Amino acid sequence: MSEMTHPPNRRHPDGVLAVSILVPTRNRRVKLAQLIERILADPDPFELVVVDDASDDGTMDMLEAFASRHPRLVPVRGDGGGASRARLLGARAATGDLLVLLDDDVLPAAGLAAAHAARHTLGDRVLVLGYMPTVVPDPVPRGGFATVLYAQEYVTRCAEYESDPSLVMTGLWLGNASISRTAYLEAFEPGAMPEFPHRHQDRLLGIVLRDLGVTGVFDRSLYAQHVHARPLAAFLSDSYEQGRGRAAIKRLYPEVLPEPLDEVYLSGMSGPLRSVVAATRNDVVRKVLTGTLTAGIWGAGRVRATRLEMDMAKVARRVALLHGARDGEARASVQDR
Repeated sequence: MSEMTHPPNRRHPDGVLAVSILVPTRNRRVKLAQLIERILADPDPFELVVVDDASDDGTMDMLEAFASRHPRLVPVRGDGGGASRARLLGARAATGDLLVLLDDDVLPAAGLAAAHAARHTLGDRVLVLGYMPTVVPDPVPRGGFATVLYAQEYVTRCAEYESDPSLVMTGLWLGNASISRTAYLEAFEPGAMPEFPHRHQDRLLGIVLRDLGVTGVFDRSLYAQHVHARPLAAFLSDSYEQGRGRAAIKRLYPEVLPEPLDEVYLSGMSGPLRSVVAATRNDVVRKVLTGTLTAGIWGAGRVRATRLEMDMAKVARRVALLHGARDGEARASVQDR
């Protein structure tokens, strides 16, 4: 099958939309098994398409073993191109009318597929975004700051969706969403999706779909739990890549992100702290501050000073975001010359 061809949609005889649940995954074999069992216990999904994005932990072997017992499971071998690429490969292999896009660390409530399908009619051009609050352990363990901050950011984003529904598409945060398979694949036709090797690929997809006439809806009743964990190094790396991704989105769609990136990442900080973080434009200052914060986060976590650990992690994240954004702007400026 070529990249630009895909199997036709299939529907249940009674006219109900057939749902293909689509999950990209990489090196999460143990957690993935729990997710697969939960989804396959639900009779509603027409099929479950899981794309193994070049895992090296035996994920594909596990998927093939599951598929031998459960014909609704469709394993797809990915090529290591990341979650967005894996979703595309899965969408091309799927045969349902409706795609329900789940992340591999999101546990759906019973009946989620049918609930998503109830929000759609055949051929509609709507992306329905469900609710997936992050599970925050109580008490917060050492190193749990990343999960807490992620949960807080997600709560803020959901409030923004509810106050301005247009943000569903321009600030898209996938993980629990549904869209017609036909509309989804349109975003990847030649010329529709810009080349984008950065984070914020969800956001880019939303903007492209918006420009193709897809509207977004946020629905808290479509519930799933997000089970999140991120060590410090990955937390800082993610933040840097998110900054770079935001800079790339701003360059492609300045009307979506009109604010100067420095202002975005320095907003809300006290005067002295703002000045210190702003000074990280100097690489020496940035490296010293990041090293100091990293040591402080580790030490605060060791003595269970959770509040201090959290406060320093917030500053370290701002520094990493700002560094990524500035790097992204600088590289774009060089390319434009």
